Amino acid sequence: MRYTSRLLFLLPFGLLMSCDHTESAGNTTEIENAIAIRVFNGDEPADGVAYRVLPSWYVADTNETDSGVDFAYSGTTDEDGWMRIDGHEEGSFTVQFSKDKYSIVTNYTLDKLTPNVTIDSVALAKPGTIKGRVDLPDSAKYAWIYMQGIERVEKTDRKGAFAISNLPAGDLKLKAWVPNIQKFIAEAEVSVPANDTLDVGNVSDTTDEIVFKRTMKINPRELISSWMRPLPIPTVLILRLDSTFNFFETTEDGSDVHLLDSEGNPLPIEIDTWDKDIQSGVINIRIESKADTAKLWTLEWGDSTEAPQKRADVWEDLSDSLIWALNTVQILDFENPTFKNDLPEPLTPKDWYVQAHDGATVYDSVADDIRKGVIDSGGGAFESKVLQVNYKAEKPEYVVIGTRISDTPHDLSRLDSVEVWIKTDGKIEIILETIIESDTNFKATYKAEGDGSWTRYAVRPQDFDTKDTVKYHGWDVTRNRITRFTIFAYDGSSILVDNVRMYGINRDDLK
Repeated sequence: MRYTSRLLFLLPFGLLMSCDHTESAGNTTEIENAIAIRVFNGDEPADGVAYRVLPSWYVADTNETDSGVDFAYSGTTDEDGWMRIDGHEEGSFTVQFSKDKYSIVTNYTLDKLTPNVTIDSVALAKPGTIKGRVDLPDSAKYAWIYMQGIERVEKTDRKGAFAISNLPAGDLKLKAWVPNIQKFIAEAEVSVPANDTLDVGNVSDTTDEIVFKRTMKINPRELISSWMRPLPIPTVLILRLDSTFNFFETTEDGSDVHLLDSEGNPLPIEIDTWDKDIQSGVINIRIESKADTAKLWTLEWGDSTEAPQKRADVWEDLSDSLIWALNTVQILDFENPTFKNDLPEPLTPKDWYVQAHDGATVYDSVADDIRKGVIDSGGGAFESKVLQVNYKAEKPEYVVIGTRISDTPHDLSRLDSVEVWIKTDGKIEIILETIIESDTNFKATYKAEGDGSWTRYAVRPQDFDTKDTVKYHGWDVTRNRITRFTIFAYDGSSILVDNVRMYGINRDDLK
């Protein structure tokens, strides 16, 4: 399901994001969160009660006369009065229950600390009314009063007075928005009474603050890993944000994000990646002096009425060797005469391996000791050693050459490409995948056919095959859960491999 933006263009930011998900069993892309709420009508469980779930930050569209909202989740309670949603998105949500002339609203939050929530007693009630007023700026003829998390918005009169009837009983937040100055001017948390009217009086004026601006402190020294020391100047530090950061409070592309130094001056930044669906963001930060890292920085977001922070060319004039170190990771080169791959310190190298699957055969001494497959390259563009595997495998038979790059799934969304040199007379698949016990084997694959000569394959995210999303899930599904690099070989007799490297990430992306 989706909840999509249908707001007036005057609103300060895309308060509604597009976020695909489903409630169906077998969906492996959702975080395994769950919500269960039991609804009563009097003393009896209430079956067939309609529920509609929206993010708690949602505000209705003033331009809609009929509901045009695609809800985050919707349905009806079961025969025992339960609403159950498994595989629920993380975040804060508001659910409205309605049946006949009765309704109720309640709120909940799901995150890593609280992935499962059960509310075992919510009682339907007759709707209520709230009224009050806001202080309008001199230039404003009215304000819009939004009830967050449900589909209600009402206009004040010229004096700022408002009354909103037929509201579901329960806790809600209201916000007042003035279109001509494009600002929220007031907000209040209210408890809508059942079958009664609540006068909230004069809602507090918040003109002197930006209501939606959020801040957090960043310690730049925590962005400097041991392998980066001594810190070259100038350089680029990388701020990685995950689900512990509330992406639901930002614009879709992160354009409202600002990063300030200890004096409140903007730092040179560029947004590398920003994805609210998988709750992942990467910000590259240019550092001109070691003094820039001596004090805390401030990350600000949530107010897109403020002009976006100017994006910088953070890599300008940096040495090739520094850019290389900050943006590549070597996986395999076979110069080390062990089973271990070539992940650099402080990463822990993992074993590499050769395996025959589904009746395939690996010939020569490699079958007894895969290290014996490492041979002299014969010079040329390569270092002294490459891996050679002679085999027999006709599809669906195949031989696997691979290595684990992490014990836990990692987000490699900012990957530019994976490079590998291959010489083969058969067909190959270059794969990034997830292999974890009791988890789905997610795969992103690139297929090619060799011509018997050394070929450099530089596979970009857009090059991975998305046609077969049953066996191969594709990059968009796999990118934030990668643990392994593999090559499948088949329909040939020999394959040589060398110099596997990832571009666009560094070793901190694999920690």
